[in-house]
Amino acid sequence: MENNPTTLRAPLKEETETSIRKEGISYIFESRSVSAVINFVYTPIDGTFSDLELEINGAPPIKPADEGGLVVEMGGRVHTADSDKIERHFISCEQLEDCVEARWQWVFDEEIANFLYRFKIVGKSLEVELEGGNGKACGLTLGRVMDAVSPKLITIPYFNFGDHHPRLLSTGGTLISSFVDWNYTNATSVYSVDREKAERETRLNGGCSYTKNTKGVRVPLQDRWVLTVSTSFDEAFPRIEFPAASQTEAPVWATYPWYSLSTLEPSEESYVEIYETLRILKQLGIEKLLVNHPAETWHDGEGASEFSTDAAPIKGGDDALGEYIEALDELGFQASLQTGFRHIATTDPEYTPNNTALTEDSQPAVTGSGTHLFKPTLAAGQCEKHMAQHVDKFRPAIPYITSHAALPPWDFTDCDYATDLLPTLPNGLELQRNLLSTIGKHSSCIGDGGNHWLYAGLLQAVRAKMVGENPSKLPVLVDFDLFNLHSLHVNVGLGSPEDYFGNTIPQEEKNSRSSFFLRYIATTAAFGHAASLPDANEWGLPSTVKAYFMLQKIQERYLNSSVSRVRYHQNGHFTSLNDALHSGAYEQGQLQIDYENKTRIYANLGTTSWEIEEADQAFLLPPGSFWASADEGRIIAYSNETEDGRIDYASCDDYLYIDTHGRSVDHGPISLNGAALVKERKWEIDVIPMDCNMPTVIDVGNLWPDRKLPPLRLLAFRFDEESPGIYKADMEGDKVRLPDIEGVFMYRITLPEWMVEPGH
Repeated sequence: MENNPTTLRAPLKEETETSIRKEGISYIFESRSVSAVINFVYTPIDGTFSDLELEINGAPPIKPADEGGLVVEMGGRVHTADSDKIERHFISCEQLEDCVEARWQWVFDEEIANFLYRFKIVGKSLEVELEGGNGKACGLTLGRVMDAVSPKLITIPYFNFGDHHPRLLSTGGTLISSFVDWNYTNATSVYSVDREKAERETRLNGGCSYTKNTKGVRVPLQDRWVLTVSTSFDEAFPRIEFPAASQTEAPVWATYPWYSLSTLEPSEESYVEIYETLRILKQLGIEKLLVNHPAETWHDGEGASEFSTDAAPIKGGDDALGEYIEALDELGFQASLQTGFRHIATTDPEYTPNNTALTEDSQPAVTGSGTHLFKPTLAAGQCEKHMAQHVDKFRPAIPYITSHAALPPWDFTDCDYATDLLPTLPNGLELQRNLLSTIGKHSSCIGDGGNHWLYAGLLQAVRAKMVGENPSKLPVLVDFDLFNLHSLHVNVGLGSPEDYFGNTIPQEEKNSRSSFFLRYIATTAAFGHAASLPDANEWGLPSTVKAYFMLQKIQERYLNSSVSRVRYHQNGHFTSLNDALHSGAYEQGQLQIDYENKTRIYANLGTTSWEIEEADQAFLLPPGSFWASADEGRIIAYSNETEDGRIDYASCDDYLYIDTHGRSVDHGPISLNGAALVKERKWEIDVIPMDCNMPTVIDVGNLWPDRKLPPLRLLAFRFDEESPGIYKADMEGDKVRLPDIEGVFMYRITLPEWMVEPGH
């Protein structure tokens, strides 16, 4: 039993015997275990990956990589793996102890390239190492799967190569994975294919590519293709070395919801206008917020160096930015300011021709309009000075790192032959990880995500944008994220709602009761992420308030705990990930997530309603909803379908939030038709009604059950007035009916002025 894995091979969960035998000209690599007998059959005929077949439990053979193999440049042009312009001459094939070596000679006109394939069976994986070619190899393509029975591709959210996901294949009761070993390769990049092509052609993965340097030379071919077949997801999915979780105490803002500003207008009033919006959010009860600022903090529309620490002059320069950051701090909000080490322009003070990365044709590598790629080998040195200035100048703002965890390492490739490092993926990945590590030594940082699994734990928190044209169509497979990334850094949101739905949300659906918006909130909870609040100007204040209060308290609990179990629901039964993949239960989109601290989440991200039972109470979760509980039920949040319609509800010691979706509802201490936030403190009850169609009634006796109530006062607050209006509360028994006063955003129910304390 192979249980000492290297590179991508996961530890085996059962005893497995392997053997090699020869039948005719074919070599059969057998993996035998209780769960399956797998034969990898190599027949050297074409010199491509089409020579390999899979036989699973004696079933008819499958071609796992048809049309796959080496891509070469010969005769001044690039030839695909199955090109008929190349003559592939078989030289030899022999077994040497635990491996089989096949030698091939490729000929184009009078040009020759020799290649060695080395096959080895380890556990449930066939490893194929490739070398040779004298620099003519451009990469590998892993081809397409042919002749599989009822093939089903499985995509794992947050496991992606750039903009596309590699996939697993479910067929014949097994899972098949096909990867280039990114830890071993000399290639510059690995890649997969888009969803449409993957499904049309049954492609699990793409392959890898080798880039030339500026002298026209490629790094010598060194690759390992790992093909795994198992009944277990844990064995089929590649083994990834994640760092250990940090033992240092996280900053207090680490679990705050995020509010990201998309732009800042070049105006002297920019900070004032933004501050007013944030002050309103504070007045609406939002107390813990991390506010992310765009690149326009440093420029007024003309662009600026990522290395700049000089604030935009039209907006008031350093003084205005500093005063604004202090004002946010007084609100209790944490600010972040963008920076990074990817883009450099010829107008930057730091610019020289020698610090610009080059393409293989010796041109500056372009990253945007008027910007070039800063040499990655110089970034760490630039970082030392810049981060110290950035952190010290605008305390207490924290750095927001753009690009580096959002992009794969090959998007930082420098082809300059004079650099010390070869343009390989392992070198590029190490450079980016070292840079993020250096940044983190100066300050706790947050930043853009997207390819953040490659950089897990190097930022305190990331904007967890999913890649793909429409990420909302990805299966709700949360295990990779929750069991690997969740404990290493805080994941925030899913990108914006627009990002998550591939910019398909109609303008009229951008509101707090939109099915798009509610599904976005539920998916955020399912993946264990912090809330990313929608833009109040685009979505409306009720949407921003709802996202905050539906998730804020429950996320404090799940962000501070490891996951203990994830189960997928189908037909009244719960199954593990492995069983869900084989049965298709994961496609229902209904799952239960348990955390070590007893926090529990149900998420219904399917298309049909789902009835659950918790605490002897039934809840009907409509499509695009969730139910969550923590602290033995003292914290609860859910979207529930009742006989009268949908209710969005959250309750904890600090607040109660409810939205009845335009229906009249009595619920606990409140009767309303609309949405409201209730905060009860000692002898004060604050009520913020939103989109209400009838007077809201508060049952004060429900909240203060232990006292006989005197006539109560009602304070009415307006956004633009410091002092509230004072009214006599309209009471019927212990219930207070709130008036509808124009311009009032919050009512406070309180004791008469003469009653300083109960009994006085």
